[in-house]
Formats: sequence, C-alpha cells, structure tokens
Amino acid sequence: MADLLRRAEQIAVDTGRIPVDTEVAMAEIVALARAIDLAEAALAARLQVAEAGKGHQLYGRRSIGAWLARATESRAARANERLTLARQLPRLPDVAARLAQGSLSFGYATTIASAVRHLDDAETGLAEPILLELADTSASTVEDVARAGQAIIETIDPDGRLARAAAATERQHLTIADTLDGMGRVTGLLDPELTMQLRTWLEPLAAATGSADTRGHARRMADALAVRLSQGGRRTVMHVSVSEETLTGESDAPAHLENGRAIPAQDARRMAYTAELRRVLRDARGIVIGFGRARRLASNDQREAIFARYATCCREGCDVPAYLAEVDHIEPWYPSGRTDLDNLAPLCAPDNKWKSRHPDKVEVIDLPDGTVTMRFHRYSKLRPRAWARRQ
Repeated sequence: MADLLRRAEQIAVDTGRIPVDTEVAMAEIVALARAIDLAEAALAARLQVAEAGKGHQLYGRRSIGAWLARATESRAARANERLTLARQLPRLPDVAARLAQGSLSFGYATTIASAVRHLDDAETGLAEPILLELADTSASTVEDVARAGQAIIETIDPDGRLARAAAATERQHLTIADTLDGMGRVTGLLDPELTMQLRTWLEPLAAATGSADTRGHARRMADALAVRLSQGGRRTVMHVSVSEETLTGESDAPAHLENGRAIPAQDARRMAYTAELRRVLRDARGIVIGFGRARRLASNDQREAIFARYATCCREGCDVPAYLAEVDHIEPWYPSGRTDLDNLAPLCAPDNKWKSRHPDKVEVIDLPDGTVTMRFHRYSKLRPRAWARRQ
C-alpha cells in the first residue's frame, strides 16, 4: 500500500507527464477524477476504522471530524462530507460497492449519504435504489439527486419540515472580517426568508448595464450593496480623520477611519463631498484643543432640483435611480469646484468612488437640456476628459 501511494504521488507531481493535446488532457482529467473517487472510497473505509477506535483521542482532538480536517489540512465542510460518507456507507451497501468499483462518483455517493443520514435503516433501504437509479440517469445531476433526497425526507416525515426549517434558521450567522490587504470579507449563512429579502434588495441594481459592462455578477452585487447602503450619502455615519492638506488636494497622505485603518486620499476627498466637516486642532501631543464646523454638501433644494433633472446616475450606461445616487461635484471642489447647481450631478456610490480615483479618465459631456453625462474611459487607449473643454 505504501509503495502504491508513493507511485501515485510521483505521477501527480511529474509535470513532464502533462499532455499538450486538448483531447488527451480532457481524457486524463476524467481518468484522474475516477482515481480520486477510488481514493475517497479507500479513505472512507479507513475512516470507519479510525472512528470506531476513537483514533482522534490519540492526537488530543475533540472529534474524528476535527482530527480529519487538521490532519488533511482541509476545510471543515470537506472533512464533514467525508465523515458523513464513511458513517453512512455501512447502511448503503450498493453505494459502497459501486464507489469502490469506480462505477459511482464520489459526488453522487456523498449526496446520497447526506440525503439518508436522517432516515432509519428501513427507510434508507427504500431510498437507496431510488437515488441510485436517478444517479444513473444521464440527464440527471448531483443537484437533482440532492433534491430527490429532500423530497423523500419530506414524504416520509412531512411533520418534521417546520422543525428542520427552524433548526436551519438557528444556524444563521454573518461574519465581517478584515483581510491583510485592508479589504473586508463577508461570510455567513442566511435563512431562506432573509436570503430572498437580500436578493430582492440587491438584484435590481446588479443587472449588467450593457455589453461594455465587464463586471462579473459577484462584483455587480457588491456594487449594488454599496448603492443601497450609501442611499445617496444621506445615511452613512462614520468618522474619518484627514488633514487639511489632503482634503484640499495639496497632499496625498492617507486619511484614517475610526479603527485606525488608512484609506486613500482620493476616497477621503470623495467622502467629504457629502459629509459634515469638523476642523479639529491638536497640540504637539495630539490632544484636541479646539474644533469648528463647515458644510460642503448640496442643500435640500439643490437635491430636489437634481432629482427633477436626472432620472438616473449620470454615468453613461448606469441605470441606478438618481434618488439612490450621491450628489457629486462635476468639477471636484478641491481646489476650486463650486457647490452650485450647474456643478452638481448624481453619481451612484461605485461610480463616484471610481471617478474620484481616476479623474483623468472621466469625460464630461454637456447635454442640450443643461444636464451632463459622464463617460468613463476604463482603458488607457481611450481619450480622457479635459476640464478646459467645459469651461
């Protein structure tokens, strides 16, 4: 067995064996996948022995699943998937035999094992041939087998549906974590109702704006969230510390959020367009000794006038409603932009951020009705805008 494993490792790391022919490469992909499925069958059989002997205690782990995730350096979800298969295979003799022979994939085997884990032995004996027959159907997919398994559970235990739904809701969670590069990672699990609410809230704003929109759906959903949370810059409450030199464009020193995280100077200036500004004086030790206040944002009357003139974000091709957009200074107020109606236009939060970071790639086009449209040149080969043409 040890010699076989070493040989398999040698084949896997030998890059000289990788074919250059497309069809040969695809055939070997299928063959390697089948080999991996056979390895998973062997792993499941040994995992049964390890769990029966409480092997995890030898390594000070709380469970065999925790040990498996650590020992194989895999995600907990992957370890749990393997563990479920190992536990259910003794009750699924046909699945176990076909997986070991290579006539059933690991994906189908784990899906069937997951589907029957809540059934007793008699019910599992009835469900196994049904799910295997569906897996053998050429038109079916792993998702079809999973749905069939769920339908079997609902048929056998119709009264348990609400209890299972309530238990699933208890697993709901949401985590927002900082990454090393200053971004934020959002992960979680939402119940069906909240999932639908969030999707309904974001999807209308996440549609592609045309053939020139190269953003993927995930990026468009993130931009839609920015639009919703921004609400035109009227509902955001946060504190940003920025120097006067950065605010006026004399310096590109970063600003800092409440938690001390630095943000680019361009972002700080963009946020200041619609923010309430406080002038803070500090002594040499950094202690606040005085502050003042000034406003650099559109008045309510100006906002109403802008919404009457614009139906959507003024970026060419963007369909975000104007009332959800931020009020942008067409010519940046630093150093000489005016907060006058003819220098204000609606830009959705993602576009406003992009404009503040790439002012040299924005072309402002005056329209006959006194409004403007902005054309973003995202590629350097296209011509940039020049403020002098408007003036």
